[in-house]
Amino acid sequence: MEINTTPAPKQRLNALARVARRARIFARLREGWAYDEIARDERLTAERVRQIVREALERRLPDEDTDHAKLQLDRLRPAMRVATAAVEEGDVRAIAPLLKVLDRLDRYQKTAKVNQVYDDGARKKLFEKLNRVAANLGLAVIEDPTKAQAKPAPEAAPTPEPGEPKGPAADKEKTPWGVGASA
Repeated sequence: MEINTTPAPKQRLNALARVARRARIFARLREGWAYDEIARDERLTAERVRQIVREALERRLPDEDTDHAKLQLDRLRPAMRVATAAVEEGDVRAIAPLLKVLDRLDRYQKTAKVNQVYDDGARKKLFEKLNRVAANLGLAVIEDPTKAQAKPAPEAAPTPEPGEPKGPAADKEKTPWGVGASA
């Protein structure tokens, strides 16, 4: 009797598993992992990890210049704190990185300070973005934002009088037809 030692063929990931893997890869990249480390952890080649990242970045919608600048400003803040603290402690080697961060901050602040006008075009763009999110979540999509009806805010529940009972049983007792009234 011979024992077959050939490994079973690798199963393909379904869509949900691919999304989860992509999220893990990007989370590790944000944490500073190298492609080789991610590949070893995900049991892929480093080239496949690069390919997954490249495909994901190609599919994303391009950011507006102002949005990109604001994102970059948020990313630079921790570097600014670290470099400033090092210079304050007297580390002369931290001066060059601090100046580099300041230069980048200046560059992005000019772009981020552009006055944004909220006009019909901006409103339409916002609705398109909200509709994409709603579609991804399986919610209703509003086709024409000008015809969208605003829902009234829910009224606050009246506070019970000092002698009235509190809780769901009190609400059941107040039903006019007696259904659901507690005995």
